[in-house]
Amino acid sequence: MTAFFSMTRILEGFLLGIFTGSLLAICTCVSSMLYDIFHPVISIIKATPVASFIILALVWIPSAHVPAFTSFLMVTPIVWANVFQGIEKTDENLLQMAAAYRFGTVKTVRRVYIPSIMPYFTAACTTGLGLAWKAGIAAEVLANTPLSVGGQIYNSKIYIETDSLFAWTVVVVAMSVLLEWLMVRFMKTMGQKYNVEQ
Repeated sequence: MTAFFSMTRILEGFLLGIFTGSLLAICTCVSSMLYDIFHPVISIIKATPVASFIILALVWIPSAHVPAFTSFLMVTPIVWANVFQGIEKTDENLLQMAAAYRFGTVKTVRRVYIPSIMPYFTAACTTGLGLAWKAGIAAEVLANTPLSVGGQIYNSKIYIETDSLFAWTVVVVAMSVLLEWLMVRFMKTMGQKYNVEQ
């Protein structure tokens, strides 16, 4: 149950990061003004140590929400950068063909943009999930979040329970591997749907 609560918190931040990063990528591709506004912000987030974000977050928000917030901050820049690059590198010849055949916006997005973006999006999701998991667990440790894997690791350290510390570390590694495997399988299924080579 403890591992389930940790996974729920971290996946919440991960999914929010995917949504926000993708939305920002679309907006900054459409508007150069928005790019000029958000690019420095994203760069600052990428450069700032995770521990600093966790400690600042503990001042502003309840400790139970810190893991999700930290995961969100780790994932958003990665998704933004990858999706932005995928949109920018969409083949102009395919876009011209779509315009010539009057695909319309929805069909152009489905047949041209999504296949172009998908490899970049897959890379962002697999990398982002690993970072979200590590950062989320670190946030749970620093915040001593109740009913969490990080909280159990913190307690193991406080009470010098080495065997418990190793056991929870194994749980973290095993769940990280499992989540990454599930993510890769899911993205391969999505790639097949849109005829994309992964």
